[in-house]
Amino acid sequence: METTFKKLAIQFTSFAILMMLATLLFEYLVPALRVTIHWPVILLIMYLITLGILYLLINSLKARMMKFVNTYLLVSFSKMILFVVVLFVYAWLNPDDAVSFILTFLVYYLAFLIYEVAVLARLKEPKK
Repeated sequence: METTFKKLAIQFTSFAILMMLATLLFEYLVPALRVTIHWPVILLIMYLITLGILYLLINSLKARMMKFVNTYLLVSFSKMILFVVVLFVYAWLNPDDAVSFILTFLVYYLAFLIYEVAVLARLKEPKK
């Protein structure tokens, strides 16, 4: 399972770099839509949190399916609450950049969520 996580971490890092390049390209091609200046911090925090979550979930796949389901639900709920708190605090402290920050955050959140679900679905597929 450790080699699976190492391989997955390399693929996930490549995905995060692709997200970074896509953001830079988007900023260049569509300057009218403002990306928050804090996008590198958002990307780094989401990268680290998602990598940690993937590590926990891959380890819980070793055990029974019920443990995996419980871990997934707890981690997903905790992550969502943490992110909502971050969004509210940032919007309260920086109302001028709030819309840009929230939109950038949500785009990254959806991209990482889709990636996480796709990886977990691929890992749990029955072997043929």
